[in-house]
Amino acid sequence: MRLPHLLGNERLKAALSPLRGDSFGSAALLEGPAGCGKRTAARDIAMGLLCREENAPCLSCPACRRVLAGTHPDLQTLLPEEGKKGVSVEQIRDLRAQSFLRPSEGVTKVFVIPEADKLNPQSQNALLKVLEEPEETIFLLLCENRGLLLPTVRSRCRFFAVEPLPEPEAAAALTKRGLAPARARELAAAAGGSLGRALALAEGAEDKPREAAQHFLGALEQDELALFAACLELGKLGRDDYAAFCDESCRLLAEKCRATGDRRTVRIFDYLEKQQAMLTQNPSVSALAGALAAYCAAP
Repeated sequence: MRLPHLLGNERLKAALSPLRGDSFGSAALLEGPAGCGKRTAARDIAMGLLCREENAPCLSCPACRRVLAGTHPDLQTLLPEEGKKGVSVEQIRDLRAQSFLRPSEGVTKVFVIPEADKLNPQSQNALLKVLEEPEETIFLLLCENRGLLLPTVRSRCRFFAVEPLPEPEAAAALTKRGLAPARARELAAAAGGSLGRALALAEGAEDKPREAAQHFLGALEQDELALFAACLELGKLGRDDYAAFCDESCRLLAEKCRATGDRRTVRIFDYLEKQQAMLTQNPSVSALAGALAAYCAAP
């Protein structure tokens, strides 16, 4: 199986190369940071599973063309209903009913579930039942942190890592899209090699989580007043942005740990990972931010 539209990720491509529909398994988990290409990889995998040609995906058969056009009847992406932040339990249950229907054209159906790690425990338990039952359906779960998924869900999935590009490669890809080389290098560095995130920044999209993480790390080097002020602003973030703040802060803290070995930095890194896990329980973001301030201020 090939991934013709995903840049980089040679290890992932090598792992997928020998697989076909009958050897792929019933569920796979694709993990990687925001904007690194998980949806692109999922689309290519789905195309490879639904394509009947030898060198799947061939990109030219009716099945491949329908996947590329977003019209294949045996491929479905589960997205939140209009006006809602996340996928509901009812949607998961409806997915279960659909998964028992025979494929319309091919030998399998493919369901893609983006941001699976943001499902609450009730939705994850409903998903677990779905993963255990159908025989003619393959599920592709996408996430940024598989640790937020229930162990029982993780155990039923084949795991694949989707990685950001090295910054020079991301900058080269941005340059091909018409950005000036200096601006491309700047955006590639700001996005940590995640091409999708870099493109969003190029289009002027706000990057509140990244700015919040930088502000928070700066406050850690100052006094308690600066720290509490930074955490007060964190409490105003939405739940998704707070999760992204935790991701970015952990990335920056990890870099600092490698450079200095500072024990306080390691403790804060571990605490933020625990807060990420707590987000599946729908806690108050302001309460999390307050607890973070108190933890960081403690001796």
